[in-house]
Amino acid sequence: MNITEILVQPQEITWQPWAVQYFFFIGISACAALVACVARWTKHSCSDVLERTCLFIALTCGITAPLALLADLHQPARVWHFYAWPTPWSWMPWGALLLPLFTTLLGLWFVFFHLCKKTLRYAPLMPWFSHAAALTAVGLFIYTGREVSVVRAHPVWFSYWLPVVMFLSAMCALFAILHFVFRKHNGYSRLLAKGQVVILVLFGVATLTWYLGDTLSGDALRQQWHLTTVIHRYTLAGVVLWGIAFIVALYASGNILPPAIQLADVLIVAGLCWLLRWTVLIGGQTIPKYNALTNVYTLPAGTDGLLAIIGTFGLWFALIIIISEAINWFSGRFQHA
Repeated sequence: MNITEILVQPQEITWQPWAVQYFFFIGISACAALVACVARWTKHSCSDVLERTCLFIALTCGITAPLALLADLHQPARVWHFYAWPTPWSWMPWGALLLPLFTTLLGLWFVFFHLCKKTLRYAPLMPWFSHAAALTAVGLFIYTGREVSVVRAHPVWFSYWLPVVMFLSAMCALFAILHFVFRKHNGYSRLLAKGQVVILVLFGVATLTWYLGDTLSGDALRQQWHLTTVIHRYTLAGVVLWGIAFIVALYASGNILPPAIQLADVLIVAGLCWLLRWTVLIGGQTIPKYNALTNVYTLPAGTDGLLAIIGTFGLWFALIIIISEAINWFSGRFQHA
């Protein structure tokens, strides 16, 4: 009787925390672009402010996300290969087209929006920019979700529910931010809180359906729960964050919250959105493709770990300050002229 011994070694994960940052920021940016497009075509006293706010959020996040993705590629110079040797049957080249197009359209929409408010010109261009940006935002949702969910080698990702859950979680984070921004508009603030309640419910239902479904991905999610205690902590933390966010949003739909509580709600919902991506993307890679071991992941402190996460959020805050100051400078120059 022959005994064959198979030796395997844990594998390093391919997608680093940079990818989590990309999925986080591009989701909020695309959701903000869709809401801004809706605001352009609705007749409400706050529609103009809502469009301006969503455009600001979409632009700052839309610049941060591609930079995080470039860092995750490790060799950013190879991006031009997507254009020199196109492979339309793959999802990655579509992202190389949609991402710069989306950011460019957001920039043009943002600039002409402020020019239109100051000069009352360029109004005919605004519908074109809003429609084009919304279409590319939908394309980005499809691309970003499918580039992960088509990977059969990672059964946790192999589900059509993944893009849906990603979209709903990003929309939850956006509504929490908008609820904080419009905290002084009582009626509109409560309307946004009600919308956040609805989206949180849809998010919870979609996640449970994904987890309990009789699919390859559902089976993998349930098996992953038994494989490692790390997933236990991630899942329990996500459930707690969802519960707190739901209670706060439900209370805010009929009452006025203090600014500190509203800011805490933003951090909680954004944390839930980010934790989902971390659990799916990083946690999904701890299950190896081709061997029987579990790949143990430890967050490094350098540029492929904690520093990447802090630096990406720092870049976003820097863009918020820079673009805000640019708007103030433009408004001052226009009034002086």
